Amino acid sequence: MKYDGAQLASYVDRPSRFTCRVELAGEIVETHLKNTGRGADVLLPGATVSVVPALNPERKTHWDLVAVVKRTDHGDFWVNVDSSMPNKVTKEAVDAGLLIFPDLPGTITEFRPEVTFGDSRVDFKGQTSTGQEFFVETKGCTLESNGIVGFPDAPTIRAVKHVYNLEHAVDEGYLAYLFFVIQIDNIDVLTLNRDMAPKLTQAIKDAVPHGVKILAYCSTVDENGMVLHRPTDFVIDAPFTDPQQH
Repeated sequence: MKYDGAQLASYVDRPSRFTCRVELAGEIVETHLKNTGRGADVLLPGATVSVVPALNPERKTHWDLVAVVKRTDHGDFWVNVDSSMPNKVTKEAVDAGLLIFPDLPGTITEFRPEVTFGDSRVDFKGQTSTGQEFFVETKGCTLESNGIVGFPDAPTIRAVKHVYNLEHAVDEGYLAYLFFVIQIDNIDVLTLNRDMAPKLTQAIKDAVPHGVKILAYCSTVDENGMVLHRPTDFVIDAPFTDPQQH
């Protein structure tokens, strides 16, 4: 998935949850941050960022901040912070026949976004050539520490509800997938930020034996966009220290 009109800028600060200021072509401009997380490990003064023109030219902020270069001891790399991107690249990969969900019988013949099930909206509902219906809930992951990615990067109640909803789907005869989309490339291990989200951790521990399947992919990321790259191991008890706490 590619952006139109991406420009490089330098990050200045974040005056509010959804607003950042950047230096673009020698001018300080306000941008919309398309992410609800903290981003404290990447949104640092002087960081190189990618901004794209807002789809609505009448909006107060004319730019969206969508990606940041993170500088680390093990190299610099792009982190996509656009919370709409995980669903976009998932749909793109499924439509192209490039994303295979484990233990899914047949080929995918239908894959619809934003479907209501129970008292929640699920990111995707699909059906295969065998008639098997399935649900997919995606979670974007942007928090990296020492080459490992941890989810989430901020406290979340909605994610716990989503996991329980997937369990309910299994009870009703659907297949159910929790799909972690890592918005960084070359990540071999995804884990949970257990100190940040103990209830989510327990919910996922309960969901796996219940039949909910966990899938994770890292992505190829640059200033111009993001595409799914390859599967990544999900290791629920991998060591992880939240860099935002230090």
